[in-house]
Amino acid sequence: MFQSDFTLEELRGRRERVCAAIGDASALVAGAPASNGSFAFRQYNDFYYLCGVEVPQAYLLMDGKSGTTTLFLPAAKHQVVDSDDPLLCADDAAYARAVTGVDRVESRDRLSGYLAEVTRLYTFLRDGEGARACVRSLADARTLVEADEWDEQPSRGAHLCAKIQSRFPDLIIEDLAPIIYEMRMRKSPQELLLLRRAGQLAALGLCEAMRATRPGVMEYELAAVLQYHYLAGGSKDASYPPIVGGGKNAFHGHYHANQAVLEDGDLVLVDCAPDYRYYTSDITRMWPVNGTFTPAQRALYGFVTEYHKTLLAAIRPGRTCDEIEDEAVAVMRGRVSEFCFATASHATGPEWMFRFRSHLAHSVGLSVHDGLSHKDVPLEPGMVFAVDPQMKIEADRLYLRVEDTGVVTEDGFEVFTQDAPLELDDIEAVMQGSSLLEAFPPHNRDLSRVGGRA
Repeated sequence: MFQSDFTLEELRGRRERVCAAIGDASALVAGAPASNGSFAFRQYNDFYYLCGVEVPQAYLLMDGKSGTTTLFLPAAKHQVVDSDDPLLCADDAAYARAVTGVDRVESRDRLSGYLAEVTRLYTFLRDGEGARACVRSLADARTLVEADEWDEQPSRGAHLCAKIQSRFPDLIIEDLAPIIYEMRMRKSPQELLLLRRAGQLAALGLCEAMRATRPGVMEYELAAVLQYHYLAGGSKDASYPPIVGGGKNAFHGHYHANQAVLEDGDLVLVDCAPDYRYYTSDITRMWPVNGTFTPAQRALYGFVTEYHKTLLAAIRPGRTCDEIEDEAVAVMRGRVSEFCFATASHATGPEWMFRFRSHLAHSVGLSVHDGLSHKDVPLEPGMVFAVDPQMKIEADRLYLRVEDTGVVTEDGFEVFTQDAPLELDDIEAVMQGSSLLEAFPPHNRDLSRVGGRA
């Protein structure tokens, strides 16, 4: 019910930064709701980030004027927990204060009395980031809901704001998200330890998926290999839906139906990462289903891989993403002639890459798209993001991507996912290893034989 990865001092420091940013106002953060009985509870990222509490239906109130924090918890009778460990609940405020380091612990039904004294309140206007959720996925889901005239239900954040406003009409409500996103941009040493481990597990899962690949295997079988290694490594699950796109499915860069058979001669694109102690990673590789790149595939994927290495080498503090992208374009323009593209349309791929200006992707941390963009400011040590050069050839419905996650250091860039092979020859070599799937019959097994039937 309470995390063990961060010291109370680090969590207190985060709350103090919030109080400094909001001035005389207060900030309210709602925890995640109780989960459906079929799913394990997972706290919202921002609530966890500020106090480490893993109790559903909890609230955190930070007073900017006094710098104090009050944690509002449900009573023990409202918690359904199968455990002999002590409960974090309003009934034992002393214990809850001791393990969380907050200044006060109150019953949840006393929150209204505290809010009555507040004149300006910062809170989240959107849904919280729960399991397999990030800012972008939440926004996409919200767009679908709002387009449905038979639904149009508000987000949990909007619902909370409306409820607060109905009780306290004169209260000024402002968005807390920009303040928290700015804080999450630069990772602490302890956060980097968790992100390194998440990167290692992401790379391990990918290597095992390579070994499990052969013609006739289903896309979802590779997804299962990834998830097995995440869970075995201590993760809750994947941090976003596994992307396993064979052949033309790879053209849809975020395809995740994972229902197709992998065909001989095709490439497969795999992109996934674990939800490891609330932190994640991001990684993509592509490889040949039959274990050997064709000359045409080598030229295309080889160019994207070299582009990737050029970007990684150019990252260092003080530089902007635009400067790094410009350098990569200049270098790779001079190397196009080294690659023997099989067709005229294939030869258009590099030019598409030169025009595309988002190869230094997105911030990564508690979620795979971690709030604010690192692209708007000069890079600083502690910034973690994905590097994922991409190539698209519309005429042939081809899309290629190579992706790694790492952190800006004092003199360069440390790649967290470096255990996954990058060079094409190394990928082919990894694919020759044995796989867990070899212990099982192919996906089209004769189900009539299951359970002793003839």
